[in-house]
Amino acid sequence: MVNACRRQECTVAQTGICLLNNDPAKCPERLEDVDNVKNELLSPGASVLTAPIPKQGFPASLTLSQVEVNEIMCARCCHIVGILGAPNAGKTASLVSLYLLLGRASLVGYEFCDSRTLMAFEQISRGARRWNNGNPPEQMTEHTKLADERTAGFLHLRLRHTDTGIKFDIFLPDLPGEWSTSLVDTNRIDRLDFLKSVDTIWLMLDGRELMATDTRMHATSRAKIMMQRIATFLKPTIPNVTFVITHLDLGKPTIQTLNELKQAAADCGIRASTVHIASFADKHGVDPGTGISQLLDSVISSEMPVMEFWADNDDHRGHRAMLRFRESGESI
Repeated sequence: MVNACRRQECTVAQTGICLLNNDPAKCPERLEDVDNVKNELLSPGASVLTAPIPKQGFPASLTLSQVEVNEIMCARCCHIVGILGAPNAGKTASLVSLYLLLGRASLVGYEFCDSRTLMAFEQISRGARRWNNGNPPEQMTEHTKLADERTAGFLHLRLRHTDTGIKFDIFLPDLPGEWSTSLVDTNRIDRLDFLKSVDTIWLMLDGRELMATDTRMHATSRAKIMMQRIATFLKPTIPNVTFVITHLDLGKPTIQTLNELKQAAADCGIRASTVHIASFADKHGVDPGTGISQLLDSVISSEMPVMEFWADNDDHRGHRAMLRFRESGESI
């Protein structure tokens, strides 16, 4: 800084010798204010450069983590849904259908207000947007893959109920079907701890398997095992479970099959209901997105069984003195 010069080819800073054979301290090409600038920078209490204002960018992750969900839940009314189901049961397809209906303002009873995971919704719905000369793709959605195989990522929507005008936030996990498979096969529950905080559980069941003779018993059996795993893991407070039967456009399972599932849920202490949906429609007579509004209704109307904070026991027999005083009606 002391030897700064107007000439770019000046080598005084390296050699100490002026190319014009002038005294470096008195050279007319020398910058006049260099010493003043140096003194200002070195003086005590001199101000430093302010940090540049950072530009707002996209979040590091497409989905929300459990920590981010908790922060939003501390500020306003929210609902968390647990979504389970085997691979190809229609979990991601239902989320894509929900997103596309909201984008067209076609979701009966609900209006879109906001979302913190639009990029994630766009990613999972990309396949449904790629049509070849008016022909739908062979697969509407891609197989779900998570960046972190240990924790769930949540999709976020803020909606308004058109009948009541109430706004609420809803968080929907898009989990790989392998998580449900490992739950049934090996009872792996370490990644599903978030189910303890959900308002309701959507158990996605492939309607095609429940209708086909050769796969009905297998699909029903695995659904029963999954309910048993859920009940054991979440006792004593088990949220309501909604059987989401997909592929409504292809038909419905028999009443006998549905009653068998409901009875299995009752045996596990689960309050269950059934919703038939058609995320996309291959047959005429059923509109794409049928039943998605009813799924949201199951979340809003779900009532978690409330445990008594301080349960009272009428049987006060025992060796403890306080219990004997309560039994005899005496006071201390």
